[in-house]
Amino acid sequence: MDRPAFGRRGLVQSARSPVLVASPARQPRTEPAGVRLDAPPAESVEEELRAWKEQRAFVIPWKQLSLMASICFGIASFVLPDSVGDVVDWLLYGLSAASFYFWFTGRRSRAKLRAGA
Repeated sequence: MDRPAFGRRGLVQSARSPVLVASPARQPRTEPAGVRLDAPPAESVEEELRAWKEQRAFVIPWKQLSLMASICFGIASFVLPDSVGDVVDWLLYGLSAASFYFWFTGRRSRAKLRAGA
């Protein structure tokens, strides 16, 4: 634990001879790193590639986006000035209700999938 000291004191302490500590010898590995011997062999390269692509596929989080949209549309209907709010209030209410409905039906369909599984 040779940490550099702060200020003048570090100069005095660094003048001492360092203490050498012998490190234990490393033992060689018996198997290469990253190779699992208990893993079953893949059926084909195409299936392995398809599984790899499915695992790393980007999925848009529609449920979270629809909840956030309903909240933002609802807040916008209250925050906008009256000159703009009179024109777009009903549009914002409709968008907020539609996105909330989409979020709510998505939650129910997930609950049905969990109950059925």
